[in-house]
Amino acid sequence: MSSVITLPDHLYERLTSKSQQLERTPDDVVADLVRRYLSEPDDSWQAEFEVLLARVHARTAAFSSDEIEADITLAATEAKEARRARRAA
Repeated sequence: MSSVITLPDHLYERLTSKSQQLERTPDDVVADLVRRYLSEPDDSWQAEFEVLLARVHARTAAFSSDEIEADITLAATEAKEARRARRAA
């Protein structure tokens, strides 16, 4: 079920701009904000985490899991080599 909420034009323009920055739809941003506003204080971290997770998923959608895993493996190897080099120096 969905409902319509009316916003003043200036607020909708700000919402549209913010949703583009977050790479999300205005509907998703509003739903998250309302959910956060209505949630219990202990649940606020969960809403923030969901927003963060959605941003991470949006930014990494262009990469395959194999590419991500390869980058992680390469970074770990480089970090280990840097630590060894510092110890040897």
